[in-house]
Amino acid sequence: MSKTIIIIIFIFSTLFSADYSNIPLLKWAGPEGTRPKTYEEWIEQNPYTEFQCILDKIVYGNGRAGNVAILTEQSIAGALTNGINQLISNLQLENYTVLSYQISGGTPETLRTFLQNLYNNNNIEGALFIGNLPVAWFEIANDYNQYGYAQFPIDLFYMDLNGTWLDTMNTGNGKYDGHTGNINPEIYVGRLMTTGIGTDTVLLKNYFRKNNAYRYDTLSLQHRALVFCDDDWIPWAPQWANDVSVLYPDTMNYWHAETTRASIYRTKLNTPEAWVALFAHSWPGGHQFRYNNGNSWDTYYSYEYTNQDPPANFYNHFACSFARYTDNGYGGGRAIFNQSYGLGAVGSTKTGSMLEFYYFYYPLSQHKTLGQAFKDWFTHITSDGVTFDELCWHYGMTLLGDPWLKPTGHGLAVAEYKKTIAGNSPIKIIGNLSRAQVIIKLKIEPSSSIRLDIYDCLGKKVKKLIDKTILSQNDYEIIWHFDDDAGRQLPAGVYNVCAEIAGRKFMAKLVHLK
Repeated sequence: MSKTIIIIIFIFSTLFSADYSNIPLLKWAGPEGTRPKTYEEWIEQNPYTEFQCILDKIVYGNGRAGNVAILTEQSIAGALTNGINQLISNLQLENYTVLSYQISGGTPETLRTFLQNLYNNNNIEGALFIGNLPVAWFEIANDYNQYGYAQFPIDLFYMDLNGTWLDTMNTGNGKYDGHTGNINPEIYVGRLMTTGIGTDTVLLKNYFRKNNAYRYDTLSLQHRALVFCDDDWIPWAPQWANDVSVLYPDTMNYWHAETTRASIYRTKLNTPEAWVALFAHSWPGGHQFRYNNGNSWDTYYSYEYTNQDPPANFYNHFACSFARYTDNGYGGGRAIFNQSYGLGAVGSTKTGSMLEFYYFYYPLSQHKTLGQAFKDWFTHITSDGVTFDELCWHYGMTLLGDPWLKPTGHGLAVAEYKKTIAGNSPIKIIGNLSRAQVIIKLKIEPSSSIRLDIYDCLGKKVKKLIDKTILSQNDYEIIWHFDDDAGRQLPAGVYNVCAEIAGRKFMAKLVHLK
């Protein structure tokens, strides 16, 4: 009976989410007279120059994870050497082979050709663009058949490497307007672009610092999601929240016509959560929230992400043009270039967003990376061709940040701990294979600094037991009741006991039974 119910719910969910006709469109919510930056304005400030490429390095993994590419704007590459090298080292630990290049100049076409060669010759699965690399543009004569002319940056141009991109509407104007052939993406692309937010090298250095900390589990946040949905989409909010819960079952859900306001959003952002899913009319400069039966509105401005520095690492912005990385101070960029938190965001460069969220969150729940899940979602959208509505909704979708991050965690910290044989290990576990509790004993020297953490089998830290200095020489012991840092009981399984004693690292395993 339960299996039948699950199947029915899934079919209903799929049918419900695939029907776009009744979903209210997003709207540009900027102050009167504002508009997005055009291709012509962008290209005047960023004229095309001759394409140059320098192979920086190739670092080989063990072949289990695949091949990836990092493309860095040449003028800033030198200042970012340490951060990029740390990222490459971490990717190698995760079994990737990394090809790192410095890029200057070029057009969207030359950059796409370069990616095609990397895909055909090196079988790359994805790429990260760091800095101001060429931007491809797309135009629509009448967006959604009601908004009139639209033009926007399109990173799908770099993801679909064997489809045909057409320029027929205004031939030779630098913007594509058609997409035919095999339109499924071959690779994923992530962008780190600081347009108008601050000094690029300063922001990027800090981003790589956070990135490394997250991989080593010192920037991880509680696996919880905030779902904050404004008035127009309240009928769809329960289903969309359910899709988010596939990744993080612990969701904080807010959708009420009179209380989903900017002041409440500010407050909720102060609660540490790994993921934020926001649904609001927006523009690159902020989010607009309706109240008073839709007759009034207030605003959460993009610069507030910088000022507030909310404790959240990942965002899905269902928000008009919020990821439009060609506009100064764009909000999606501000969310990931915060001082303390912020690592990845998906959003749109136009009036549009993601829909059919399940096909994004489910791969993430299976420990796929942001890039892999983003590609899986786009493949679902394009697999049977795209309707005009799908093109308008989705062709501006962009991944901001490192595409190799996993919202489920990386666990590189565990790899640093030594597996020691029982006779020499300072860790002794009493009550292994227990159901209720275990006693962990540590043999220590006088005045030893001790850190003792528990990691699950995926490498995610679930419990900090000790972090202090012990003055006397003794066998130190602590009882663990199989709870996490939030006091919740953990499921049965294998756990890693990781100890750092006077700078030396050790690891032992224990089994928790139910």
